[in-house]
Amino acid sequence: MSKILGILGSPHSYGGSGSLLRCALLAAQELGFETELVELYRERIEPCRGCVQDEEPTCKYPCIFEDYGREILFKLREADGYIVASPVYWYAPSGPLKILIDRMTALENMVAFGEPSYVEGKAVGVITVGADAGATLAGAYLLTVLNAMGAIIPPWAHAYSHRGKEALFDDRAVMDAINVGRLVAGLLLRVRGQNGPLTYLDDPDLRDRIRTAVLEEKRRWEAQYGSERLSLCGKSGA
Repeated sequence: MSKILGILGSPHSYGGSGSLLRCALLAAQELGFETELVELYRERIEPCRGCVQDEEPTCKYPCIFEDYGREILFKLREADGYIVASPVYWYAPSGPLKILIDRMTALENMVAFGEPSYVEGKAVGVITVGADAGATLAGAYLLTVLNAMGAIIPPWAHAYSHRGKEALFDDRAVMDAINVGRLVAGLLLRVRGQNGPLTYLDDPDLRDRIRTAVLEEKRRWEAQYGSERLSLCGKSGA
C-alpha cells in the first residue's frame, strides 16, 4: 500500500498545526493511502554538521548520526509522499523542522554518488500556522526546498491559518488542509497512471466530518494521557 508521511514540527500534538495535519492525513486515507504521523519534538534530532561541504563528499544516506533523525530519514525514503506542518517562528518553520530539512541533505545528496535523490518523485504538501505574512513565507520556504530536493508539488499544496490553536475551527483552513491531503494523494495516483483528483474540492460536509474525527481523536488522547500531554511545552497552540 502507498504511504504518505505526516511530519509535525510543533511541540503541540493537537495544536493548530497538528490538527490541520491530521485533517490532511485523514483525507489521504479516504483515497486509499496508508498514513503515519511523526512528531519532531518527541526525541532529539542532531543538527547537521555540513558534511556536504567537505572536499571529499561524505554526506550520504543514512547520515552519520544514529539518532531519531536517522529513523525519520528512513521513513522519508520509504514513503511515497509527505505532508509537512509547522507553526511559524519568526517567518520560518520551527527549529526542529529546519534541522530535519538540513539532515535531509543526506537523501538529496545521493546524486553525488551516482544515484537519484531519494526525495525525487515524492509528492509533497505543507501546512503552516502563524501570524501575518509568516504563514506564507514559511510555507513557500518548505515547498521551495522540497522541490529543490526533487519532490513534486500538486495544485493547492499549501494550507495555512492565522488562528493558532483555534485553527481547527478555521473553516477555510480545514478545507484547504483536506485538499492538501487529497491532492498529494491524487498526484501520486496520477503519476502511477491511475485516476486521482487534482482540483480543489469545497465540501462542507466532508470538512465537518473530518474535523469531527480529529476532535474525537483529541478527546480520546486527553482521556488516555491527560490534557497536559497534548503539549510538550507552554500553552500556545500552533
